[in-house]
Amino acid sequence: MKIKRINCSLVTRLVLFGLVLIVVSAVLRYYILIDFLQRDQAQVAADQQNTIASYLAQDIGYRVQERARFLERLSAHLPPALLKDRAALSDWLRDHQQLQPLFSQGLFITDGAGNILVDYPRMAGRRNLTLADYPDFTRVLQGATLVCPPMHSPVTGKPVLAMLTPLRDGNGRIVGILGGSIELTAPGFLDHLQQARLGPSGSFLLISPAQRLIIASSDEVLVYTQLPPVGKDALMDQAMDGLRGSGTGVAANGVTEIKAFASVPDTSWLVAVTLPLASALPTVERTRALIARGALIQGGMIVVLVVLAYLWFFRPLRRAAALAERMTRVDLPLSPLPVERRDEVGHLTMAFNGLLARLKLHQAELQHQAHHDVLTGLPNRMMLAERMQAALTHACRERNGVALLFLDLDGFKPINDTLGHKAGDQVLQEVTRRLRQVARHGDTLARVGGDEFVLLVTDLAQPFEHGAQVLAEKCIHAVSEPLCLPQGDFTLGVSVGIAVCDGSCDADSLLQAADKAMYAAKNNGRGCYVIAPARPGCTVNPLSVPEGTAGTTRPAGSAHS
Repeated sequence: MKIKRINCSLVTRLVLFGLVLIVVSAVLRYYILIDFLQRDQAQVAADQQNTIASYLAQDIGYRVQERARFLERLSAHLPPALLKDRAALSDWLRDHQQLQPLFSQGLFITDGAGNILVDYPRMAGRRNLTLADYPDFTRVLQGATLVCPPMHSPVTGKPVLAMLTPLRDGNGRIVGILGGSIELTAPGFLDHLQQARLGPSGSFLLISPAQRLIIASSDEVLVYTQLPPVGKDALMDQAMDGLRGSGTGVAANGVTEIKAFASVPDTSWLVAVTLPLASALPTVERTRALIARGALIQGGMIVVLVVLAYLWFFRPLRRAAALAERMTRVDLPLSPLPVERRDEVGHLTMAFNGLLARLKLHQAELQHQAHHDVLTGLPNRMMLAERMQAALTHACRERNGVALLFLDLDGFKPINDTLGHKAGDQVLQEVTRRLRQVARHGDTLARVGGDEFVLLVTDLAQPFEHGAQVLAEKCIHAVSEPLCLPQGDFTLGVSVGIAVCDGSCDADSLLQAADKAMYAAKNNGRGCYVIAPARPGCTVNPLSVPEGTAGTTRPAGSAHS
């Protein structure tokens, strides 16, 4: 028996595992582990570069699209009448450029032939230029917004990026072009790429593959220069052909580099992040020496630490596991486990206790959600049915009355359809607040439909109808008070159907009678109440209520749907 316990003991398995680990690790460390570490660190570096490249690409794409969307918004809001008044058009450009200076070289507008009419800020020689010779000029006239390839500005001679979007007249015809230009090194655009650094020897490049052109770089000398010729950098050539992700290859300068490539959204550009392989693996040699020096010490420590860990650290865990197992068998009620120490075992025990508390809370929340409306927090049909049954039983025993007020809002649907469901939810929550103020302490207010509420009233004295009428009038008055919404003030009404009972009827008959009475109130003009007698085992027709049971206490200004 003892031999079996030793064989199944965790400490025996851990000690044997430690001994095997010592022998195996002595062989693997110098051969497999070091090689794995080298490849793993290279992969980690490549993954990091992928992440950085993707982030930079997304950021650059956002900056480019921010400016393109800005031009589209300006084009959409440009008054067509200004196209005939150059002075006013120039003032309009000035106001918007000063308000949001996203283009460092300003904005300009051309006519349908591509001739620049106005620009701001005014630059010498720019109004003499034409876009008619631009290869994609016709695409803009067909309705496209273009991000032009980088070029040297014919005005300043600096590398710039231009963006163009069509202008339309009042009839929707394209009559011109709105454009903007920005220097590649302008603050707030691509200058962050020049300031970024990846270690002492890494670099960042923003490339236009179609031109094999470096648009921006962390090395300012490379800005607006050509890539090395085809064949000098195989990995870069693959990127020009569509490769995205990371890889390792020999650069044009003969250095083995890890490169990561990511496409800039909504452009043909790509971001390249490069890092020499030697710079990415600085710890491999130090790790090799550390493994060699610590091999013997580590081997002896494993056995000792495994035994001590079992004897000291796992004892509270074994006790906690035994208690949890007894709770599982229902030998003990669910209760928090004792925490002996604030270590990992204690943390695990506290986590179990937290999970147990959360389970109990979740059970309570599910119980609440099963009986309450999510929007208003009122009881739902299920809880109303339980309350009605209890109220009828109580009424039979105490020989008093029960009344059911079925309330349906008048004028809610137009508000919900016109202002949206969010405003409709606010209206329902406000109506709930008002009806709660009307309801007595022992009454039950429930929501049974979209804009339908039920008020269950108990302990009514004779005549039962009198107390129900008073509450109905209060409900009508409370709901008819103006609703203050962000969109303005609105007024609702409510139609109330009332059914009363001495406790001898069943819940379904009472609810059906109140429902029919509510529809009778709506047919009578809305904003009023109708009382229908509720008798056990019979169907009540509220349209034929006796004289004096129908009230028309409609508050002033009540709404009608």
